[in-house]
Amino acid sequence: MKPSQCLAAGILILSASGAASDPASAETKLTDFAGEWQGSGKDRDLPFETMQQTSCQTTINADLRRMNSTTICNGDAGLDKIIQLAITLSGEAFSGNLTQKTTTRGDDKSVSVLNGSVSGHKTDNTASFQVSFPGFLPNAAVTLRLISPSSYSMQATTLGSTLMDVTFTRAVKR
Repeated sequence: MKPSQCLAAGILILSASGAASDPASAETKLTDFAGEWQGSGKDRDLPFETMQQTSCQTTINADLRRMNSTTICNGDAGLDKIIQLAITLSGEAFSGNLTQKTTTRGDDKSVSVLNGSVSGHKTDNTASFQVSFPGFLPNAAVTLRLISPSSYSMQATTLGSTLMDVTFTRAVKR
């Protein structure tokens, strides 16, 4: 799979688990991320491609120890991504799995699916993790920062280049 796909997946994982913490402490819990989120920022599929504006929607289901999320991003230049993440929290460490499907709108042959494992750690308002893919694909590093109870940012990098930089806000129910 492409490095940018690894990055996007890593970002999603980070955003969902970055604010997670031990339920006995005053830190943010996985359950604080449950619900609908909307985001915007920049994304690309490969480090040498031009960044494009993207809009994302994320649905997160979580309890105190487990989280499942689905993120759908649509880039202005046609890059579409679907990222599914499942993690389990143990103290300040977490692990899980990530699947990312990437396509270019209008090009049915551009479909790419990556399946990887996730491992990382969290602090009060930041989560850092690696997304590892089989074979010769480079790992993606993801960082999630809690900005406020209703906003977080996620950045994903691979091979020293930023692949994704998106800020999310809690969706308002109407």
